[in-house]
This record gives sequence, structure tokens and C-alpha cells, in this order.
Amino acid sequence: MKKIPLILIALAITSLSACNNTWVLEKDRLGEAPDIEHYIDKLQSDYPDFKGYKVFTISEGSKMVVVSTGSSEQVLSFSESEISNDKTTISVEEKTEKVKEENAYIMIGIDEIKGELSVVNESKEEYKEFIEEKGCVLRIEK
Repeated sequence: MKKIPLILIALAITSLSACNNTWVLEKDRLGEAPDIEHYIDKLQSDYPDFKGYKVFTISEGSKMVVVSTGSSEQVLSFSESEISNDKTTISVEEKTEKVKEENAYIMIGIDEIKGELSVVNESKEEYKEFIEEKGCVLRIEK
């Protein structure tokens, strides 16, 4: 059996830890996150036309970004995330497709957000951030 040099193992671990870990949470697991589930319920009933995103902190400081289309005739798929020292960009692809939800959405988990976050579609159009303070909803245009 060949022995792998310790330096190669160390380099592999370092490169893996430097990678940004991003994933899409399956919708059938929504019940595991009551705050996110409550927000998605609000999107469906109170804000079916809101096209934007909201960030939640989940386990161990990771973030969950819920991105909504503002439509029942459009779906999203995750494309990529890019992180620099002062900016994090999440890219999604929009596809025309009829869904049962009033406001279709995707839940994207990301280990870390550095600097300002922007969520963009394939045409580089930015989504608005959904902000709530003391029961009042503030929509911020970027």
C-alpha cells in the first residue's frame, strides 16, 4: 500500500476548508427551521409579489438565504456563490415554470457571508432585501 505524504494531506485539508460551502435546503425539511417556515408562510399569504431575499442565522453561525420570485410562474435554481473580503454574491437562475406556491422560493445555505451580500439573477439584476423591525416591514432597494 502506498503512503500519502503528510504534506499532501495537509494541503488537501487546507484547500477544502478554504472552499465556500453552499447548499440548497430541500423544501420538505422546512419544518426543521420554524423561523424560516414562518417567513415562508408570510411570503405565501402576505407578500406573494415580493421578489427578494431574507437572511437567517442557522446552526453554528451558518446562514440561510431565502430567495423568492414574487410569482407562482417562476422557479429558482442555485448557480454559484462568490466571496471576497468585502462582498458575498449569490447567483440564481430564473426559469419559467408554474408552481403551486403563491411566491416560489429557494433556500440557500452558506457557511459564511463576508461583507455586503447581494443576490443576483443570471442577468446580474439584484434582488431586494426583506427587512423586518419591531413588527414593521421595511423593504430596502439597492
